[in-house]
Amino acid sequence: MFAEIRKKYLKEPLLPFVVCTVGKSQFQGSVDRPEGYQHHHVLMVTEGEGIFTADGETCTLSAGEGFFCRAGVPHAYRAAGPTFRTGWFTFLGGESILDYYRIGRSFKFEVTPQMISSADGLESFCMGNSTILTRSAAGYTWFTDWLHSCFAPSAPVAVQVRRYLEAHFAEPLTLDQIAAAVHMSRYALCHYYKETCGTTVMEQLRQIRIEKAKQLLRLGDAPVEEVGKSCGFDSPSYFGKLFRQATGYSPRAYRHNA
Repeated sequence: MFAEIRKKYLKEPLLPFVVCTVGKSQFQGSVDRPEGYQHHHVLMVTEGEGIFTADGETCTLSAGEGFFCRAGVPHAYRAAGPTFRTGWFTFLGGESILDYYRIGRSFKFEVTPQMISSADGLESFCMGNSTILTRSAAGYTWFTDWLHSCFAPSAPVAVQVRRYLEAHFAEPLTLDQIAAAVHMSRYALCHYYKETCGTTVMEQLRQIRIEKAKQLLRLGDAPVEEVGKSCGFDSPSYFGKLFRQATGYSPRAYRHNA
C-alpha cells in the first residue's frame, strides 16, 4: 500500500491534486466513519460481497462493483460473506471535475478489469521512484480516466478531446493518439476541432500544459525543470520559451511574482 507521508500536502494541499493512499486488501475489515473520511474515497470490490452504507442508505455490492464518496460523507462498509477483498484510492483535489460531472456526495459504479489493473499500476508507480509532482500527475490521470469511463460516452467529441488532454497532458501525446482515443481519423479530428473550438488540438494541449505549470509554480516548490517535465515538456528550454510566450514571464520570474 502507498500512503503519502509528506503531511503538509495532506493538511493544506499545495497542489491541485494529491494522491493520499492507494492499495488493496485481501481481507477487508469493517469500517465505520460516522463523520466521514478526510479524503475523497474510491473503493472497489474485487472479490466477494460487502454491505455499504452512506448518508443512511444501505446497499450490497459484489465483485465488479465500486463505491465513491466525497470527503466528509458519513459511511460504513463490512463483509457480507466469508470473502471480501477490495482495492481503494483516496485523494484530495479534483472538486471542479467532480462538480463538472455533477457528482453528488456518493455513487455506485462498475469496476472493470482495466480499472483494477490501472489501480495496481498506480500503486506500483507511487511506491517506486516517484515524487509528489509525478504522483499528482499520475493520480490525476487515473482519476479522470475513471470518471471518463463512468460518464463520458455521451459527451460531445470536443468535450471528450478536452477531457483526454486534461487527463494525459503529462504524456508525450501525438495527434494520432488523441484521434484514436475519440475514434476519429487524424485529419477529421483536426478539421472538426478547429471548426468547433477555434483552435488546434495541439495548441489546446499546450495551453493546458502551461496552465498546469502555472498552478504548480504558484502552489509548489519543485524545481522549474521538474515542473516542466511533469507538465509534458521534456526540454527545459522549450518549456521556458513557450511559458514566456504565454505569460510574458520566465517560469522562475512567474513563481517570484505570482
